Amino acid sequence: MMIGIIGLGKMGSQIARVLHKKNHKVIAWNRSPEPRAAFARFVGAQKLPPTPSLIKRGSRGSSVVETVEELVKSLKTPRVIWTMLPAGEPTESAHKELLGLLSSGDILIDGANENYQVTIKRAQKFAKKGIAMFDAGTSGGVWGEKNGFSIMVGGPKDKWKKIQPIMRDLSTGESYGLVGDTGAGNFVKMVHNGIEYGMMEAIAEGFAVINKWDPKINLAQVSKIWQKGSVVSSWLIDLSRDIFEKENLSKVIGYVKHTGEGAWTVTAAKKLGVDVRVIAASLQVRKESEKKINQNLFRNKVLALLRNRFGGHEVLRRK
Repeated sequence: MMIGIIGLGKMGSQIARVLHKKNHKVIAWNRSPEPRAAFARFVGAQKLPPTPSLIKRGSRGSSVVETVEELVKSLKTPRVIWTMLPAGEPTESAHKELLGLLSSGDILIDGANENYQVTIKRAQKFAKKGIAMFDAGTSGGVWGEKNGFSIMVGGPKDKWKKIQPIMRDLSTGESYGLVGDTGAGNFVKMVHNGIEYGMMEAIAEGFAVINKWDPKINLAQVSKIWQKGSVVSSWLIDLSRDIFEKENLSKVIGYVKHTGEGAWTVTAAKKLGVDVRVIAASLQVRKESEKKINQNLFRNKVLALLRNRFGGHEVLRRK
């Protein structure tokens, strides 16, 4: 099917490439030119007259355009557009522009890690124009293109069949679904990230205990033993093995940024009367590290490296 992708960052570029490889016709735009050029090279895009000079047609009909307006005009109605931008102003700005360009019957998919309450309010604005909005909480990090994404979707059930093929092709085939109404996708993804905080913290603390008891124990070997057949086997343990095989932790600074979802999970849980002390404690560790507290702890270094392995987040290192 035909889809517009707005935002070709770490996640958006992967989504665009996967959909192109799965024979969807992708019309892509990004504010800065470098990601546009990279996607154009990926699809083997070349200018084919009499195509307008700003639109470069790719080998499967995929295109790179230089404005959001061109992207909208390039899509057949009813349009499907996926915005994969950072939460906050970048997404707000793009949605404001799209609100003036899209028509009744069009579908907007928002992939930002946005607060679910903000998502619901945005969707209401589009609904007034007859535009259906889905929120797609997307997990998989920099490995999504290779392994498939996990996609938690919220939105109108009567429009779900239209976008389901997209979600299926981006996932492992099963790791996607419509979990509820508008906002539910972001809410479930928010809690997913809160759980992620707690799991990462427990793993990092566990390895720190072993390392403190006997620094000679090979943590890469321990990770390998835990990878298969153990109760704690997981992708995070897989990544831990890679860390201990390749990294010199003495040079790593234990700066572990929190990106909002963990804090939102704790806030939502308090409103609902749910005790989330593990998630809250893991969030506090990250907040302290941002204030340069405990950045030299083994635990924090492992956390920083885990974030890098699955999400491509920067790791600070001593020279």
